[in-house]
Amino acid sequence: MKKAIVILAVLFSAMLFTLEVTKVQANPIKLNKLEFVTYDMDLVYSNYFETGADLSDLEIPDAPEKEGYIFVGWSIEIPDKMPDYNMRIHAQYMQSQVVVYERIGA
Repeated sequence: MKKAIVILAVLFSAMLFTLEVTKVQANPIKLNKLEFVTYDMDLVYSNYFETGADLSDLEIPDAPEKEGYIFVGWSIEIPDKMPDYNMRIHAQYMQSQVVVYERIGA
């Protein structure tokens, strides 16, 4: 009986050691969020990327429309690699104005 307890204790210790070694060798993957949002914070695009992931092939979302404004671009240039932080990229607009001049008299 004592032999069985000693064998079980050794097996249990070996299992715990294996679990601890596995935890130390595990490589956690850090995911960061990339978002494109409109002027009023409506979500245009959202996805998670691993830090350092290649973003060079990322398709930039279409320009969101805003009445009375012209879309002029996104707030920052998208980097080639995903940084180690979340990114929120805002749509930027310029107010469009129509000015009509009328000549009075000949």
